[in-house]
Amino acid sequence: MTHLLSFAGGLVVLLIGGRLLVAASVDAARRLGVSPLVVGLTLVAWGTSAPEMALNLVSAVKGRGDLALGNVVGANICNIALVLGVCALVRPLAVQERLIRVEIWLNAAMLGFMTLLGLSGGFERWEAALMLGAFGTYSVWTILSALRETERREPGANSLGDDPTMPGPPMAWGGIAAWFVGGLGALGLGGWLASDGASGLAVRAGVPPSVVGVTVVSIGTTMPELVTGLTAVRRGQTDLALGNALGSCLFNAGAIFGLTGLISPPVIEPGFGVALGYMGVLAASLIVICRSYGRTVSRIEGAALLVSYAAFLALSAVRATAGREA
Repeated sequence: MTHLLSFAGGLVVLLIGGRLLVAASVDAARRLGVSPLVVGLTLVAWGTSAPEMALNLVSAVKGRGDLALGNVVGANICNIALVLGVCALVRPLAVQERLIRVEIWLNAAMLGFMTLLGLSGGFERWEAALMLGAFGTYSVWTILSALRETERREPGANSLGDDPTMPGPPMAWGGIAAWFVGGLGALGLGGWLASDGASGLAVRAGVPPSVVGVTVVSIGTTMPELVTGLTAVRRGQTDLALGNALGSCLFNAGAIFGLTGLISPPVIEPGFGVALGYMGVLAASLIVICRSYGRTVSRIEGAALLVSYAAFLALSAVRATAGREA
């Protein structure tokens, strides 16, 4: 009963945090005069991945670089297959030209690079530093581009409260900051409660701990992105949902893996190549998915992503069970 209450309470807190974070992000975009896509790629993506950053840095300091690598790979898989799959089922996701030209290719390059390194023998500190440097360069370029775009706008363009699709003028900066911080706090707390509750239920049901790590833990750490994406889609902000998922993948691969890899280079465990390969295939498939169906992630493609994720979970469960029996 304790695990069930923890899981249910975590979901409620996640829903509240998602609504607060999306509302603050959209109003921040209106205040700054930039698209919600840019906010999703930066502030929202970094914020929803902050709990993972803290967890993995502690793991790396304790010499558990392999745990950090598993969390990064699992979170990237969930962001693409689960988050985008579920969001696309709710509403097809229109893909902006900016994503097709930059983020889709960069995501495929960084995740593909991780896959090749992992399958070819492991990781060195200089490789982690290269990933961190690439992410830092991309982040600086994204922020500067957004600021230049804002400066080029004519005075009065996109003025506060002139969007007929919004209920009124955006919040003041103090309110935006409070809602943003409150939303992040609620997402972190809700993800922790829901993940612990679900893990406890799975263990009590006799599911092997290794299967719990591959499934429940990775899903739990990605719940903030999932709830934020669903909240954004329900409000019609599909670009914010896409930006959040892709931005989180880039943050995971560049910032989290880069820093943890510098502290404690991970060792590839036997059988982990399946997860690495699946992550690389998902990243490459987004290039095709985002250019099809009129440049949208359609409901059919969302369903295909979810089916592939279910198959991956089933294979992971079978391999873990077989290894335990052996």
